[in-house]
Amino acid sequence: MTLHIGVDIGGTKIAAGLIDSDRPRNVLTQVRTDTPPEGVLDRVAGVIAELLERADAPVSTIGVGAPGVIDPDAGTVISAGPTMPGWAGTPIAATLHERFGLPVAVHNDVRIMGLGEIVYGAGAQGARWSSVLFVSLGTGVGGALVRDGALVASPHCTAGELRRLICRDPALIDASGVAVIEEVASGPALTRALARATGRDEDLRAALVRHSGGDDKVRAVLDAHLHAAGEAIGGLITAIDVEAIVLGGGVGMIGEAIRRPFAEGVRTGAIAPVNTIPVVHATLGTNAPLIGAAHYGATHSH
Repeated sequence: MTLHIGVDIGGTKIAAGLIDSDRPRNVLTQVRTDTPPEGVLDRVAGVIAELLERADAPVSTIGVGAPGVIDPDAGTVISAGPTMPGWAGTPIAATLHERFGLPVAVHNDVRIMGLGEIVYGAGAQGARWSSVLFVSLGTGVGGALVRDGALVASPHCTAGELRRLICRDPALIDASGVAVIEEVASGPALTRALARATGRDEDLRAALVRHSGGDDKVRAVLDAHLHAAGEAIGGLITAIDVEAIVLGGGVGMIGEAIRRPFAEGVRTGAIAPVNTIPVVHATLGTNAPLIGAAHYGATHSH
């Protein structure tokens, strides 16, 4: 048995899991904790130490998915958003290697999640695709570009970043308004749009219950927003050319109410023949970041 640790650092929670390389789709043991306002790496080290104590075989590597733009060669945070104040410049790999003496590899959290899905999840079902775009719709909008089973390298470490893509703003269609995709298709953006349209202050899943019951207002909002996001992604895939799109994240995994209008938007926004590629749901759920991190650690640690 060869064990690897996968770590997922988020703005609100930190998760880590033990994974056996012989059964890479299974998380053997998992630890979760809240992300503190300060001392994030100390908390990360705590969950890693707990997993090392619980491991029944030697651990070979540590892989980490972290928020922000990550330099994977140095294992350092280049830049980060307002949800992680003071995070930019953090030497994640060096700090954890010094603490535990194990090889460590680090990449962006959404890139890591997409890697896990494409290598061991949806991308591994049936025919394997050599070039895939992973799209995560959740608290934000992110992505990963994977070719031949590996994350695409880029000079500024941003390949796969989607949140600044411009798309139509469904609230301003008559005025030809545009917005960045994160303001149109993220969970908070959809919740706000639904509240404006329905007058109800409720979460997205509650609105989806009414969608399944035939609520035309909910359906119209979701269709417009997801179609607009899909159009933007359709333009992107025309430029970069991939064989499939895997849709994940907390919103992306909800079901056909999300996937269908998004896929229809992709077909509208892309040109032939790339407008015929499959758009499929991710399959690993909340384990994808840990599976992807463990895989990245096993293949890139130094």
